[in-house]
This record gives sequence, C-alpha cells and structure tokens, in this order.
Amino acid sequence: MPNKIITLEKAIVGHRSYRTLEFREPKFRDLMDLGDPYVWVPAGNDYSRRVDDTQIIAKYAERLLVEDGKPGDPLILDQLGVVDTRKVREAIVDFFQPAAATAGSNTSPENSSSTPTSTPTESTN
Repeated sequence: MPNKIITLEKAIVGHRSYRTLEFREPKFRDLMDLGDPYVWVPAGNDYSRRVDDTQIIAKYAERLLVEDGKPGDPLILDQLGVVDTRKVREAIVDFFQPAAATAGSNTSPENSSSTPTSTPTESTN
C-alpha cells in the first residue's frame, strides 16, 4: 500500500515550512500496539455504524508521519487547522478500509468518509 500524502490548506512551520504531510502504511507492530482506529457499533435493523476513536487516530498520525523516508516530527501536527486535521484523520482511517471490508462489513468508497455511516451486518440466521 502506498504512503498517503496530504496537501495542506494552510502551510505549517516546523524546522521548515510544510505544504504536504506524508504518512507511511501501518505495519504489524503499529496495529498490535494501537489496534484499529474505529469500532463498529450496532445501529439497529441489522445495521452497524463506524465510530472513530480519535485518540487512536492521533497516535497513528504521530507514529506514521514520515519526512524523507524517516520518522517525522509529530509536534508539527498540533499546528493543523480543522480542515487539515480532518484530512489527516481520513488518511489514517483509509489505511484500514480494505481490512474492514474483508472482515465482514459492507463498505464502499462512497462510505469511506470519517463520518459514521450505517452498513448492514451479517445475519446469524
């Protein structure tokens, strides 16, 4: 899976000025240490909805941030505005979408936003 590159609406400044942020793909240890960045909760009528865990997403963003192939400075993330923060959140959650689709949830590209959505659950009948 390729790295995710976010184009920022507003540049941020660390040891240099940033117009983009890059996040590497999560690996085994990342997933084992942090777990999934969301949970599926029952929403009635055999549907469930995704609820993002923003604390876990923040930990992933800090851990997966890279600069020139090396770990980036997670402190620069504190400068992000709302629009750019949402872009980062979506990029992190997007790494996990294919895994969610194969785990029995019924997701599609139209439902890949970070806003909770309803999807059918598997019937036990």
